[in-house]
Amino acid sequence: MDSALPTGRPARFWKPSEKNGSVTCLACFRACEIPEGRRGFCQSRANVNGMLYSLNYGYSASLALDPIEKKPLYHFQPGSMTLSVGAPGCNLSCLGCQNHDLSRPGPNWPGAKFPPDIVSRLNQTAALNDADSWSFTYSEPTVFLEYAIDLAAEAQLNGLPSVWVTNGSMSPEVLRALPPAVAAMNIDLKGFTEAFYREVTGGSLAAVKRNIELALSLGIWVEVTTLLIPGLNDSPAELNGLTAFLASLSPELPWHVSRFFPRHRQSHIQATPIPALEMAKGIGLDNGLRYVYVGNATKPGYGDTVCPSCRRTLIARTGYSIEKNDLGPDGVCPHCRAKIAGRWAPGLVANDPPK
Repeated sequence: MDSALPTGRPARFWKPSEKNGSVTCLACFRACEIPEGRRGFCQSRANVNGMLYSLNYGYSASLALDPIEKKPLYHFQPGSMTLSVGAPGCNLSCLGCQNHDLSRPGPNWPGAKFPPDIVSRLNQTAALNDADSWSFTYSEPTVFLEYAIDLAAEAQLNGLPSVWVTNGSMSPEVLRALPPAVAAMNIDLKGFTEAFYREVTGGSLAAVKRNIELALSLGIWVEVTTLLIPGLNDSPAELNGLTAFLASLSPELPWHVSRFFPRHRQSHIQATPIPALEMAKGIGLDNGLRYVYVGNATKPGYGDTVCPSCRRTLIARTGYSIEKNDLGPDGVCPHCRAKIAGRWAPGLVANDPPK
């Protein structure tokens, strides 16, 4: 028995195992078989007396009001603010993890209790009145899915959509349970070979590809992010395959190619050279993607939304800030009347700062 198990809530998405006393978690691709008194790989789901419990229910390691562009989402309510929550645990083991203390917390739970009933009271506060959505982020929402689903339902009652910032490794059953409360996702597509996923992330490329396609079919607004790591997932051949796959799902699917910086067990790897980021962007555009953005690097144009028809800049960004927004909530280019894919309301008018 793991004596360090915190008090939890009954979990969803599991079944008794064929082995006596064990349970099988069905939250993600791992389908962990968990013996009595033990945790799953994510450290946040445990078998207690033959039932699966979510250990991080109600924990918030971070609670912040962020620009939606930070998620990053550029075609979902641009210029709006989102209330961001993250709980401990993760179902991957990325060598370059930027939040290792949060993703692999061990016996020491970071964060404080933040039960969903507090959300009702927060709806009366200035903080939430300035937010147009909730975001489940910082760690992997799949491993605190019960908490995220309850928060999303509460937010929906108050007219707020929710966003998942995810590694895309949840089970199809979990993904199908999210709409309509979860309106948008940013999904990491970390590379495009099973070897990369296995050796660098501990994950499954097949699961992520399946879930990007499924999320789109469910009507969730999806944007995809790839962290470009020198020497590991940045070859032209791999980027060609990755972007061709995304374009085959939809040329309207925004792709964020993001600059890597040394972290955790990849502290020996250099930051991504700027020419490599620009090469990746060019490959994406050549393969038919209409909206490709460069992240974690500041250069004019990297974050701009450009009309694919008339090539006018519709939204100009510097970092997470919008400097110009000529695109109204109808999502129509004011210059050529082309429809720009996205969920635009309640976007701000040009140069209107966040509250």
